Amino acid sequence: IYDALVKINQFGVDEAASFSGVATTNFTVIGQIVDSIQLTGSDQMSAIGDSGEQFELKGIKREKLRELMSRTSRTARSMAYDFPGIDDQFRMPRNRNDADLLNAARAFITNGTPITSDFEAYGLKSHWFDGELKTAADEFEATRSTTASAQADRAEATAEMHDWVVQGMRTRRILDGIVRNIFFNDPGKLAAWQQAAHIERPPKKSTPPTPPTP
Repeated sequence: IYDALVKINQFGVDEAASFSGVATTNFTVIGQIVDSIQLTGSDQMSAIGDSGEQFELKGIKREKLRELMSRTSRTARSMAYDFPGIDDQFRMPRNRNDADLLNAARAFITNGTPITSDFEAYGLKSHWFDGELKTAADEFEATRSTTASAQADRAEATAEMHDWVVQGMRTRRILDGIVRNIFFNDPGKLAAWQQAAHIERPPKKSTPPTPPTP
C-alpha cells in the first residue's frame, strides 16, 4: 500500500497541471501521508530495536539474579543440618515467571539479612543479601519498566502507521473517481494512473495436492 501511495504522489506531481480544487487537495494529502509513513516507519524500526535491546538486557539481569538466588538456596540446603528448616525459607520458586522470581528474591533478602553472618560462615560474601542480591533484584526490576516502555513505543508507532495507511486508502479511492473522469478520453493517462494506484498483493501459497489413497 505504501508503494502505491508513493506512486500516486508522483503521478500527482507529474500531472499537477491537469488538476485543481478537490483533486489538488487530495494529492497534497497523499504527499503528506507518504512523508508521515516514512517518519513513523523510522520511529517503528527504532522502537523495535529498542525493544529487542531491552529484552536482551532483561534476560541478562534475570539470569544474574537467578544465579545469585540459586547459590543462596544451595547454601541454605547445606546449612539445614545446623539450622533446621532454613532451606524452606530459601527455596527457588517453581513458577519461572518474572513476578514470582522477583518476589522470591525480595523474600530471600528479607529472611537472609538478619542472619547474614550465618551465611558468611558457609562461604557467602559479606553483605550478600543487602548488597549483591539486592542490587541484582533492583536491576532486574528496573528492566521490567524499560521493556514495557519500549513495547509501548513500538505499539504506538505501529498504530500511527496503520492510521496513515487507512487514510491513504480512503484518499486513493477519492482520487480514483476524479482521475478517471478527468482522463476519460486519454487511455495513456488512464493506464499510467491504474499502474500508479495498483496495489501489489502477496502471492497466495498454493495448496499441495492431496496424495492418492494407497
